[in-house]
Amino acid sequence: MDFTLTEEQVLIRESLSKAFQTDYDFDKRRAVLEDAATFHSPAMWSTIAESGFTGLLAPEDSDGFGGGAAELMVVAEELARHLSLEPFLSSAVMAVRLLDLASDATERTLRMPGLLSGEQPGAVALYEPGERYAMENVATTAVETGEGWRLNGAKAVVIGADAAAWIAVSAKLEGDDVDIFVVETDANGVKRNPYRLVDGRGAADLELKDVVVPLSARLTSGGDAVAILSEGEDWADLTMAAESLGAMECAKDLTLEYLKTRQQFGQPIGSFQVLQHDMANILSEVEYARSMVYWAAAAMAGDDPITRRHTISGAKAYIDKAARFVAEKTVQMHGGVGVTDEYALSHYVKRLTLTQILFGDRDEHLTRFLETA
Repeated sequence: MDFTLTEEQVLIRESLSKAFQTDYDFDKRRAVLEDAATFHSPAMWSTIAESGFTGLLAPEDSDGFGGGAAELMVVAEELARHLSLEPFLSSAVMAVRLLDLASDATERTLRMPGLLSGEQPGAVALYEPGERYAMENVATTAVETGEGWRLNGAKAVVIGADAAAWIAVSAKLEGDDVDIFVVETDANGVKRNPYRLVDGRGAADLELKDVVVPLSARLTSGGDAVAILSEGEDWADLTMAAESLGAMECAKDLTLEYLKTRQQFGQPIGSFQVLQHDMANILSEVEYARSMVYWAAAAMAGDDPITRRHTISGAKAYIDKAARFVAEKTVQMHGGVGVTDEYALSHYVKRLTLTQILFGDRDEHLTRFLETA
């Protein structure tokens, strides 16, 4: 498999890397983590938007970049290298793809400019409390009234909901059909309970009590809501896979440097054969994971949703295994310093911990892989 990036993809990676190196070093990120007022850096989010990355997956006729899975893979890997906390996944990936896939052009025309500018981030609520990864199990209801739709229900672990201006939620209509609705986060009856996930990025649980939205807020019709959300979840899984690769690369590099500089018995610990073997195994796992990310990215270009999900889940299951191995081994080889907050490795391990469980853990992806075989 050819891992060579195109000239355009290299420029994307270099541009994003330069922005982070200039405005968002490790110490600035730690300051953001300690700030209770916001779960990300508004200044860095503005930089990402001004550089055009919020429109990476938006079609060109919506003033977006028109990029695809390969470009997303490059950007997500670089974001993980810099441990980004910004709502790129929720807004620039999930919300943008949802609007592009949804059938209602009115909301797409209304919402897309705010997504691309970064001024009106969006989020997508996939799951409900107690349903784990089963997005098709929807208890939230939508009842049509004379003034629009009245929504009641709850959503759990909505990534980026802490920063979102609006959230797309699935709700059941009379007759058990499920559709997707846009809900303004400042609407009457909306309650957000925000918190940080293990790697520091923001999420929230969502409660909807007699929330009234206009008729135009209904994004889908005809029973295609679950299929659209499923494809959105596949894009999110690809993002997680690429983030895992970026975090593994950095964990590997930090460990290699540590083995070269840490002295024991008058020599670098990297000269010990057992640690050399461990380092070789880490390198192998990272390279295997890279091939899985490319495999997953290639699958996103296909038209068959079953083949796409089969490939994505197969790749993600292996990447999750590799992520756990790399996280455990790199900490073990560092010793106690590897889990201190002042050292970057601990933050990459937290990122790898989250990417293994968000949108489906390894067991869930193995199940999907077998069910779609």
